[in-house]
Amino acid sequence: MPLARGAGNVTTMLHLPDPVHPFAVHFPVAFLLLAVLCLVLSLLWPHGLVLRLAAVSAILGALGATWAHSTGLQEAREIRYVAQSVVEVVAAHRSSSDLMMYASWLLAAAAISVFVLRRIPLFSLVSRLVAAGLSLFLLWTMQAALHSGSELTHTHFFGPNAPKPPPGTEDVVRLRVD
Repeated sequence: MPLARGAGNVTTMLHLPDPVHPFAVHFPVAFLLLAVLCLVLSLLWPHGLVLRLAAVSAILGALGATWAHSTGLQEAREIRYVAQSVVEVVAAHRSSSDLMMYASWLLAAAAISVFVLRRIPLFSLVSRLVAAGLSLFLLWTMQAALHSGSELTHTHFFGPNAPKPPPGTEDVVRLRVD
């Protein structure tokens, strides 16, 4: 089937699922895990290629985390009402995803400093140790965001495509996303 000419081609070729947030979260997770792996490996083998891969994947992961965070906020804005039982889980997911996004940028900065300082022995070691510590912090925030996101999806069936309760069958509150 030949592609039609015009603006429709881009949307045909670049089809993003709706909602996009569940799709968007996988991109940064993959890159951030690769960055963590490279930074931990750099403690044993501080080769320039490993350090460069850590920096590039950390930057891509932080950019992806920012994108995933913004898609989550946008989709949360589109949801008008949620059950009271879900409000705490939504707040926990928001808090952990905020923390994960900030941690990913800290890790990206640490990975860049590890790459830049790789030729100065003492600074190289200290920067790699700091990056390893930030890696543990990032992994903790990723786990928290994953846990609350999984709870929303699999326990509460929460999201833009979640079935709505019949009117009057469940107390609802307005979801506020600032």
